[in-house]
Amino acid sequence: MTLGVLDNVDLAERFAASCTLMRGKQMKFQMKKTAFVVLCALFSATAVSENIKSATQEQPLISDHQSESVSVFESAVYGDLFGTPEMRSIFSDKAMVNQWIKAEVALAKAQAEVGIIPVEAYESIAKAGDNLTIDYAELKAGTNKVGRGISSLVAQFKQAGDENVSDYLHFGSTTQDIMDTATAVQVHEGIQLIRADLVKLVNQLADMADEHKQTVMLARSNGQDAIPTTFGLHLTTYMMELARNIDRLDEAASRITVQVGSTVGTLAPYGDKGLALQQAYADEIGLNAPIAPWNPSRDVFAEAVQTLAMVNATLGRVADDVNNLSRTQVNELQEGEGGASSTMPQKRNPRASEFMGGFYRMGKMYNAAALDMMSHTDARQGSPWILEWSVVPESFMVTSASIDRAQRMFAKLIVNEAQMRENFGTANHYAMSESLMNHLTDELGRSEAYKLVKSAIKTSSPEDTLLDVIENNPSINQHLSEQEIAEIMEPSNYLGSSVQIVDRSVEYVRNKY
Repeated sequence: MTLGVLDNVDLAERFAASCTLMRGKQMKFQMKKTAFVVLCALFSATAVSENIKSATQEQPLISDHQSESVSVFESAVYGDLFGTPEMRSIFSDKAMVNQWIKAEVALAKAQAEVGIIPVEAYESIAKAGDNLTIDYAELKAGTNKVGRGISSLVAQFKQAGDENVSDYLHFGSTTQDIMDTATAVQVHEGIQLIRADLVKLVNQLADMADEHKQTVMLARSNGQDAIPTTFGLHLTTYMMELARNIDRLDEAASRITVQVGSTVGTLAPYGDKGLALQQAYADEIGLNAPIAPWNPSRDVFAEAVQTLAMVNATLGRVADDVNNLSRTQVNELQEGEGGASSTMPQKRNPRASEFMGGFYRMGKMYNAAALDMMSHTDARQGSPWILEWSVVPESFMVTSASIDRAQRMFAKLIVNEAQMRENFGTANHYAMSESLMNHLTDELGRSEAYKLVKSAIKTSSPEDTLLDVIENNPSINQHLSEQEIAEIMEPSNYLGSSVQIVDRSVEYVRNKY
């Protein structure tokens, strides 16, 4: 509770009065002196409080709506972490309602073109749409009552127009026609935005892979040292995986269509002009026309969500790798924009990797929900449809955020090439064991060479390096010259076709995207 100035004075006076009950004039004087100091402090605190309150009132940082938000997507604190402004502009309330309006106007235009409604009616509807100012409080109230927003939108639309609008707006259509078409446009736009961001990311990875195609590092499998590879080759695995997801998004986008079929997809209100209407409507919206109604068939939206989940899964793998390779004991990578610890001065936390890993887990959750989106019964059903209203936009939001994190992370990623080389020695060079075995295979055969090297390593001391194993085992070193041993121990000599694979992958991405 904030204390006012009068409250402060009263409190101080009562505090001083209580001092008179104490024995001794000196004690009374000291206590009154203390009361005066307290009074001054309280006046000062009140003044500061009032100044802060005034400044806050002049420049509110959090709106009333945001202060009541329970969603990270709408949070004034967390919101910017869970989606890009560009993606938010596609799936915001304003964008959604604008798509509803565009869908209604486009439907009227298509109906006029094929002779279902008068041209004058379309012109009135288009004019009303241009002049329509949405009362969001009324729209919210109507939506709360009906469970859908289209009825309230149509009512406001008709209020903004003439008799033609009242007679012909939403003619023969159903709420799902409008909402599905609007969502289809949003999903298509969202895919194009994700695609553009992925193209930037795969080309960014192509540049890095090219730069590091000969940067030797330890490959690891099941958490253990394997054999040498290059950092560039490892980057190509991310690059090509994301490139395939671009192709999947293109395929998903090609299957997005408008929705117009009236109540259950029969087009009955439009007589023999229904199919012509579908095509005219699709042309006006800028999407494909459906071959058959898809009121209960939600596979296309599910496909989009699940493809986004795959993108997030790839970026989740990237995040895990960066996180593991930035461990203190490994120290091969570091995020250039790591987050500081509030208590440990030495730490630079891999914050981008942390969020990308979190977004992957959210994407996995949406991936499962996408299957529930498909669980319609009969000609259509409301329950699984409602699920889309949350899953679809949120899926696009987290994917946009994850790609943005990845782009910024790779732009400032610190690659510790010296440490990558050093870690071969830290691991006693056992990553060169396969190279040793293959050198012995020509003389001993593959099976015998494998047994010999495995046995020698197994019986060696914990502190022995692979070079010690070779030098301490005549059964091995008798088959090798000093030059051959030196070649075996050099990681860059055992990279196979790594450089050529990177060159081929980079060329493919640059030519295609």
